[in-house]
Amino acid sequence: MTKTILNLLAVTVLTTAFSPFSEPMRDDDFRIFLDNQAYLSNIFSLQEARLTQGHTQFELWAGSYWPIHQGLLAQRYADPLFPKSKDFLENYNDHMLRPPETLVAAGNINQLSPAEKYDLLVGDTNWTLTKAMWARGQATLIQYGSVPTWTGICHGWSAAIHMGVKAPRQSVVVTDVSGQHTIEFYKQDIKALMSYLWAESSTDSIQAGNRCRQDIVIKDPYQRPVDAACLDSNPMSWHLAVTNRIGYQQKSFVMDSTSGSEVWNFAVKGYDYSYFNPRTFETSHNIKAAIEPIENMTADKYQIHRSPRTKYIVGVTMDVFIPALVTPAVNEGRNDRTKNYNFVYDLELDETYTIVGGEWHSFARPDFIWSYGSTGRAMTQEDLTLNESWDLDNRLPDSYAAKAIEASQKGKVLARIAEALLNESLYP
Repeated sequence: MTKTILNLLAVTVLTTAFSPFSEPMRDDDFRIFLDNQAYLSNIFSLQEARLTQGHTQFELWAGSYWPIHQGLLAQRYADPLFPKSKDFLENYNDHMLRPPETLVAAGNINQLSPAEKYDLLVGDTNWTLTKAMWARGQATLIQYGSVPTWTGICHGWSAAIHMGVKAPRQSVVVTDVSGQHTIEFYKQDIKALMSYLWAESSTDSIQAGNRCRQDIVIKDPYQRPVDAACLDSNPMSWHLAVTNRIGYQQKSFVMDSTSGSEVWNFAVKGYDYSYFNPRTFETSHNIKAAIEPIENMTADKYQIHRSPRTKYIVGVTMDVFIPALVTPAVNEGRNDRTKNYNFVYDLELDETYTIVGGEWHSFARPDFIWSYGSTGRAMTQEDLTLNESWDLDNRLPDSYAAKAIEASQKGKVLARIAEALLNESLYP
């Protein structure tokens, strides 16, 4: 770190007295992501520290959200006969007509789903984990009459990759607990197990902002949501979380990328922003030209919502880069595929040009953002009682199999198995 950045990081302390509308609410505090480290919140300090763009220190891989309507980890993506329908019942009925035993008997183990391969590995003749996958869809169908296509474990995939879980590099071939079956876990199988592990067995998360649960968001005449939970993460919280955690610390966090009731979790891997004048809407490479005194904002539709501390306003256009959402396949392609969102908002500045609030201009915006503590790890209670190691050149130990079945009965997978497969895939 340069002396310049060290000096800049020492300048800022923000008040915690957030008001509900003009400034971030108390539960929308970006500082929870910063591990008690110093941060920048002055617009010129961010510029001088070259934090108008940034990226994480490790690669975040493209992946699937393993949708519930296709069976979660029971989706047979390598099976050409699997329907891959948007209708849950069509997929479930195919599974019932062609149970995993039939594929195993026919020598088509490679066509099994990740959950079925896991059950076969641990010698679970009841296929407990696989049944747990389909049970999730059945429960949703009974409760709501249909299984929405957006539901899955995007929170698990995003949790895993933003915490530094590496992408598998190759398939792994192992022998099941009985010594009878040789099973090849494809890279997508390993990604699925790691995503599910983090979805179901991770530590407590930290969050800024609230989830909006309304399908139709009621807005005031100024197009701001009436329900405070639907105001989305305040632009100030968003901007300072991005610039300080990703730009400065080079760590990631997860955002719900949609502002409505659906939740689409994506780990953020990078960003790049520029400015515009909020009065003229002209873009500018000169930050001073983009900053407008509040008294000049005579047509400001957000005037009644502005922080009473606001002296200036500056517009921001930010491109946010996330790993691509992909359909599971045996030949999965490149891991570094990305997608980007464009968020447009303004930031309210006090007399010292410190950011104190902001308003969204674009419909696209993050609903809330979240992460885990730096020492967070995903594991089950069953993992804690395993002392034996597994040499993947040998069959799965009986102790692993027994604990895995116990965990499967709770709808979980052993971290010791998922992580062993991943580690083996990383080192030929």
